[in-house]
Amino acid sequence: MIRVNLERVAITICALLVPEYIIGWAVRQRLVARQIAKTNAELAITARQEYAATLNDSAIALSSDRRVLFESVMMAAHREEEKRRATSEAERAGGVKLIWHKFRNKYFPDDDDEWTVTHGFFVVMGGFYFLEPGNDPCPLSPEEVEERVKKGSLELPKKSEINDKSKGDAFSKAVASLQTIWFVMQSIARPIQHLPLTELEVVTLAYTAIHIAMLYFWWSKPLSVSRPVRVLGQHTSTAKDCEATRINEPTKTIRFVDPLASLLKAVMGAQDDEVDLSKLQSVPTFYAGKPDDMQILWADAIALVFAMVFGAVHCAAWSFAFPTHSEKLIWRIASVALVGVPAIYIALIILYAFELKRLVKHFLLLSLVGIPFYIAARIALFVLAFTTLRSLSPEALETVHWTTIIPHF
Repeated sequence: MIRVNLERVAITICALLVPEYIIGWAVRQRLVARQIAKTNAELAITARQEYAATLNDSAIALSSDRRVLFESVMMAAHREEEKRRATSEAERAGGVKLIWHKFRNKYFPDDDDEWTVTHGFFVVMGGFYFLEPGNDPCPLSPEEVEERVKKGSLELPKKSEINDKSKGDAFSKAVASLQTIWFVMQSIARPIQHLPLTELEVVTLAYTAIHIAMLYFWWSKPLSVSRPVRVLGQHTSTAKDCEATRINEPTKTIRFVDPLASLLKAVMGAQDDEVDLSKLQSVPTFYAGKPDDMQILWADAIALVFAMVFGAVHCAAWSFAFPTHSEKLIWRIASVALVGVPAIYIALIILYAFELKRLVKHFLLLSLVGIPFYIAARIALFVLAFTTLRSLSPEALETVHWTTIIPHF
């Protein structure tokens, strides 16, 4: 419990100082979760089809693997029959019922028993644990999950069961979204009514962009699941070979020749290649399931775009009234740093994507040197947001007029 709380504190501090790193983590997890869900859904269908082709009435005694497959085949057949019956009834009824049936199937499918992005997140979070007699439990890697799906030996929990383990739900996320929207509306309305924004409101407005991004990319992710699904058995050699192959394969993982490669890999989110889940009792903090090169680059690019948006919002206070000229100067320099440093990393990603190795080496040092300046700028803006509250104008204390009429949180 202490370790979990320390991890949460570390994530919170990271979200305050470098929130775009949390966005990159969220994007990597979502991309990997989608890939896991898609791959395992196809593998599960193939396994069911192969088993159904060999199924006969003489099969009485079933092993545990065969039992899982047998139940899966029966459930899949039942679901297909239910879908056909519901579609047939809707087509016969026509009108509104048919329209609603098509709308529900497209946007709210009955996927409780199928592989979904939620299941993919669950795998990335270490939701499946090996339970070996005499050994400490350890989480299954995505490759080991695939191996068990191929064999039909993994009993897939329902999506509703996973969500039941989650500490968050759609309602709490919707309430948080409405509160964020309400704050943004007020921040837009104040300049319209010629009411000034405080520096603290500008900083908070910048964080709303980060919050919205994280809410989107983690919408299907279960929150703080503390009870994993136990899986009996041992690590398969095939799964370990898959991990070893993936780690040693140069085309699937980011490799740098610079001595500071380890630090840069951690910054870019490529540190999962060094993780061996078979030696751990839980997945590491910021683990994303070993994304490939393209997923890492996409995640970093998206995170850096939001980082530049974050800095650009701070630039909105460029001409605000500050208590002293020095504070205004520090605010301006720090705001430019929040836009400039992410731009350096975007240039680094572009150079790496086009394999311009000579230029990449030059940008490596520049990008790493920019990290402490970036963190210092973030801390400076955070501190100024509170210190400038000591001399507010009377207009800053006024509220938008329509807030007394429209109900709000």
